[in-house]
Amino acid sequence: MSPQALVPTMAAVSSLALAAVALVARPRLRVQWLFAAGMLAFAAEALCAFMLLTIGGGNGDARMWVTATEVTALLLLLPWAFFVALLADLEMPSLPRAWRGALGIGVAITLASAGALAVSPAFVVGAGGWNTHGALLGSPARAAAVVQLLLTVGILAGLESCLRTARGDNRRRVKYLVLGLGAIFLIRFYVLSQLLLFHVIHPIHLKITCATLFLGNVLLAIPIARDQLRGVAIAVSRQMFYRSALVSVLGIYLFAVGALGSLLTYLAIPEETFWGSVLIFVSALALGVLLLSDRLRRRFQRFVARNFYRSKYDYREQWMAFTKRMSSRLTTEEIGRELIEGVAEVTDAVAGAVYLSDPTTDTRYRLWGQVGNAKFLSVLDGNSPLLSWLGSQNVAAPLPPDVAAPVVSPELTGAVGAPLRWRATTIGLIVLGPDRSGADYTIEDFEFLSTVAEQAAGTLVTARLSEAMAQAREIETFDRLTAVVIHDIKNSVSALSMLARNALRNFDDPEFQRDTMTTLSRTVDRMRRLLTRLSSPVSEAESLRVELIDLGAIVLEATAALAAEPRVRLVRELGAVRPVAGDRDALLRVVENLVTNAAEAIEGEGTVAITLAEADGHAILTVSDTGSGISAEFMERHLFSPFRSTKKAGWGIGLYHTKQIVEHHHGTIHVDSTEGTGTTFRVTLPLWQADATARDVGRAANLWETVR
Repeated sequence: MSPQALVPTMAAVSSLALAAVALVARPRLRVQWLFAAGMLAFAAEALCAFMLLTIGGGNGDARMWVTATEVTALLLLLPWAFFVALLADLEMPSLPRAWRGALGIGVAITLASAGALAVSPAFVVGAGGWNTHGALLGSPARAAAVVQLLLTVGILAGLESCLRTARGDNRRRVKYLVLGLGAIFLIRFYVLSQLLLFHVIHPIHLKITCATLFLGNVLLAIPIARDQLRGVAIAVSRQMFYRSALVSVLGIYLFAVGALGSLLTYLAIPEETFWGSVLIFVSALALGVLLLSDRLRRRFQRFVARNFYRSKYDYREQWMAFTKRMSSRLTTEEIGRELIEGVAEVTDAVAGAVYLSDPTTDTRYRLWGQVGNAKFLSVLDGNSPLLSWLGSQNVAAPLPPDVAAPVVSPELTGAVGAPLRWRATTIGLIVLGPDRSGADYTIEDFEFLSTVAEQAAGTLVTARLSEAMAQAREIETFDRLTAVVIHDIKNSVSALSMLARNALRNFDDPEFQRDTMTTLSRTVDRMRRLLTRLSSPVSEAESLRVELIDLGAIVLEATAALAAEPRVRLVRELGAVRPVAGDRDALLRVVENLVTNAAEAIEGEGTVAITLAEADGHAILTVSDTGSGISAEFMERHLFSPFRSTKKAGWGIGLYHTKQIVEHHHGTIHVDSTEGTGTTFRVTLPLWQADATARDVGRAANLWETVR
C-alpha cells in the first residue's frame, strides 16, 4: 500500500476500532454514544481523504471528494461539541425557549454551511490537477471554514476547561482523553487557519489531518482501554465560566476591531491611521464601560445561573464565603452587619436589614445592621405586625405590604422576610428589599435565604454564648479576686487581733510599741493595696511587681504578731540567704498564710517552727506545726483546690492562693503531714542570679531564736 493510502487507512481503522470499543461496556451512557459517533465521523472523513488522495479520475471526481471531505469535517464537529459539553457536566436545566432557539440557530448554521458545500460549486480544481495545485476555496467553502474554525475553538476551550477543573481521579481519567482530542483539534485549527489565509486546500493538509488523527487515537485508546469514559463528572465552576466568557468577549472585540480596520482599508477612507486609532480608543472605552458595569455583570451572572446550572446559587461557594465573612467577626453586632451585607450582595437586593432580639427582653428586636438607602425602624416592639407575621413563619417568604409598610420607608414592594430561628426560639429576622432587576424572588431565592438564615442563627447564638462566657469569666475572676482579698484581710485582722490581745500586757514595753506601730502601719498599707486591686481586677501574674526581696525580713514581719501569742511557741531558724526576685506583698501573703494556718491548726498549746536556708541556687522555706495534721485523702484530692478546707470556719482560699503565687514566682510547694502529729510545708524559690561579688553583698547573719 502506498504512503498516500496508508495514512488515511490507519486513521480510519483506528477510529472505527475506538468507536467499537467505546460501546462494549454496558449500560451504554450518552457520553459513550457521542464518543462513538464522533469517532465514526472521523473514520468517514478519513475514508473520504483516502479516496481523494488515491483518486485517479479527472478534476470532477477530485472536486466531489474534496466537497465530501469538507462536508464530513464540518458535520463531525457537532457530535464532538455535544460530547465535550456532556463531559464538562454543565448540569444544564431545561433551557428557556429563547436559548433553545439560539442553539437551534447554531446547529442550523452548521447544517446550512454543510448543505451549501454539498450543492454549490464551492471548490475549483485548477488545470494542473488536484495532486499538483489542490483546490481553490469559493465563497461557500470559505464561509464553511469560518464556521469550522469557530466550532473548533469552542471545542478546544471546552477541553481546556475540563482539564483545568478536574481534580483527583477525574483528572486521571480525562487526562489522555483531553490530550488526544486537544491535539487532533489543535492541528485542525492550524489547517483551517491556513485555508482561510491562502484560500486553497492541498493534499498535504489531508495527510497532516489524517496522521495527527491516528496519533491522537493512540492517546485516546488509553482511557478507552481503562473504561474511563464512564463515571467522569467534571463540574465547570461559575468563576471558570465567567472567565471564559470574558476571554470570549475580548476575542470578539479584537476580531471586530480587526474587521473594522479592514473595512477602513477597503473603503480607502482618508487618514485611515487617525480614524483607526480613534476607533480603537473609543471602542476600548466602550468595552471598559461594559465590563465594569455592575448591572450588566449581575444580569450576566443571573442569566448564566438560570440557564446553565441547575441552581441559581453555588451553595458550596456561598457557604464558604459566608463562613469566612462571619467567622472573622467576634461580636454579635459585627456578625449582624456582615450578615445583611453578604445577603444583600448575593441576592442583589436594593436594601436590607437584620433585627436581633434584645438580650434583656424577648419581646423587642433591635436593628443591628442595614444596607441601602431605605430607612428601617430601630426597634420592633412586641405588638409590631412584622413580629406577629414572623411568629407564623418557619422559612423565608414574601412580606405582605401591610406588614412591611410600618417597618421601612419608603415602602419596599416585593420585600422578603426570613426568620432567624435557633431550635424553637426566634432570635432575629432578615428583611430584604426587592431585586435590583425588578424580577420577583423565586422559590430558590427563598430556599437560599432560609439556608443562610439557619446558618447565621447558629453563628449568632455561638457569638452570644461566647460573649456570655466572657462576661461570666470576668465575674468569676472578680469573685475569686474578692475571695482572695477578703481572705488576706481576714489574715490581717487575725494579726491585729493578736496585737490587741497582747497590748495591755506589753504596752509599756518600748520595743513592743515600736513593733506594734510598724505592724499597724504595714497592715493598713497592705489592706489599702488589697482594696485597690478590687477596682482594677487583673490576674495574679499581671499584678506582680518584681524587686529584690529579703526573705528573712519577710519571715520576721509575717511572724511579728504570732510572736506575742502566749499559747504558741514560735521557733525561727533563719539562715543567710541571698535575695529572691519577686513581689514583696505576694510573698508576704505566702508566709502569712502558712504561719496563720499552722497556728490555727494547733488546739491548745503547741509549736510553730520556721526555717529558711539556701541550697542549689534556691531559697528553701519550711513552716512546721504540731497541730492536728491533714488526712492523706484530703492531701491527694483537695489540698490546693479552691474553697476546700479542713478547718470548720476555713474558706479554702489560702493554700490555693499560696500555690498560685509560688508558681508565678517559678517556685514549688510541697507538704508532709501526719494526722495527730503535725504538718510541714516546704516552699522552694529560685534565688536572684548575679555575679559572685554582688551575691555576697548584703547577706544577713544567721538568726536562730525561740520566741515564747
